[in-house]
Amino acid sequence: MKNQLVVILKSVFFTLMLITFTACSSKGLYESIQPKYDENECRKRPPHQYDECMKHETKSYEEYIKEKEEVINQD
Repeated sequence: MKNQLVVILKSVFFTLMLITFTACSSKGLYESIQPKYDENECRKRPPHQYDECMKHETKSYEEYIKEKEEVINQD
């Protein structure tokens, strides 16, 4: 009886952890792997590259998803 309870509790804990990690993993993963340009780094670039650098800086996860869906729907 005690062993069954331990197995059930471990299963519940594992399931809750899995739900927690999957709920925010896509956005969190996207944001964590994006290069972190700051304005100072963009200022070090030639003037004609500054705007492009700042655009890259400001691309949100939602913009990424929209672009991704557009590429997928082109096929």
